[in-house]
Amino acid sequence: MVSMRPHGFWVGAHARSVGLLLGVVAVVVSSSVVSAGDAAGQPADEPTTAAAATPLTDQTPVVPEPPLPDPSPRIRVSLARIAVMGAQASLAEQQTSAAKSRDDQARAQAASDRAAQVRTAAERQLDRARDQLRSTAVYAYMHTPGIDVVSALRGDSTAGGQERRLFAAAVDHHQQQFTDAQDTLERARADLDASRQALDRAQQAAADQDLVVASASSALADTQAESRIATAGEGRAAGSTSWQLSLAGPSVFSADELAQWYDAQGHGSRASVPIADVARSYIDHGNAEGIRGDMAFAQAIHETGWFANNDTITANNFAGIGHCDSCPAGFPFATADIGVLVQIQLLKSYAETDPTYNLPRAAPNVNGPRGCCQTWTELGGVWATDPNYGPLILGYYNDMLEWLVAQRSTET
Repeated sequence: MVSMRPHGFWVGAHARSVGLLLGVVAVVVSSSVVSAGDAAGQPADEPTTAAAATPLTDQTPVVPEPPLPDPSPRIRVSLARIAVMGAQASLAEQQTSAAKSRDDQARAQAASDRAAQVRTAAERQLDRARDQLRSTAVYAYMHTPGIDVVSALRGDSTAGGQERRLFAAAVDHHQQQFTDAQDTLERARADLDASRQALDRAQQAAADQDLVVASASSALADTQAESRIATAGEGRAAGSTSWQLSLAGPSVFSADELAQWYDAQGHGSRASVPIADVARSYIDHGNAEGIRGDMAFAQAIHETGWFANNDTITANNFAGIGHCDSCPAGFPFATADIGVLVQIQLLKSYAETDPTYNLPRAAPNVNGPRGCCQTWTELGGVWATDPNYGPLILGYYNDMLEWLVAQRSTET
């Protein structure tokens, strides 16, 4: 078994020191694992607890680093504000959709009304054609002696004589009008049925959209209530809050926003792929495994000194995985994407007692002490020996969230 510690740099308002942080990662791996590819098919070791740091050889008492302020209350406020903005945008979008549904319903109602009017007109036209045909037959019977009205109505050519031929032509004309009126009525009835079906669908869509609007309105009320609670909690005395950011959860950053934030900080990256690709790996893999990928990105910044250390350059390793106190480097991974996935899946093994992975294991032998840490704060002394590890990485995330709040505020 090999005990490891990640390492990194802290640069920012929360820094107590700048340089390499020594700690112990409570990660369990087989000593034969050197890459995700080599790990495939290897039996996974049982998880263990964090190993102790190397004992000091001198007798000088070491004064522990004073605890850093917990940024969790401010993070909660920022997350609540982002949630409120998202709920407001969602409600506005659903209200726009509801207005469109009502317009569609109104147009369908108008089309149905027009179809009903056309059908009524067609019925009247058919009645007139029938009356004209009937009147022609009656007139012929009364004024054309000897005519066989039935034969004439049938168009029988034996109805001879000029008067009879004229009558037959008149009958043909009115018969055609009658037939045309019947066809028009059938089409009008079909159009009316179709328009009424369209109206039913439009009415149902409008009713469904109203329910969505009601749900979005309720969600907004919930996020506003959480925002009030978070704001009240921020004003309490330090250490009085019980709220902590969980490892599990969705990212609030999109991949594009994450890359934009990083670029805005003015730091380069020595990763093997563009930072936009790294950011997308964190968001995509985090969402797939149910781990906060944007927060894992913040952890990587702390571990790698803004993606600039040797593990970044030579190993595609962004979390100090396998980098123990006496190890010159962490475990190497074949690609940056695999390195990100190993970190995400390792965090999942910390968060869950019996983790089920949604993506193929990138390094099956890399496991943490399962279920040890549900929050990022709890990683202190476990992922790394530094008791301030949680506040340090959360400090980065707090800065990220404050940028995101300002960014989305300008977009609305």
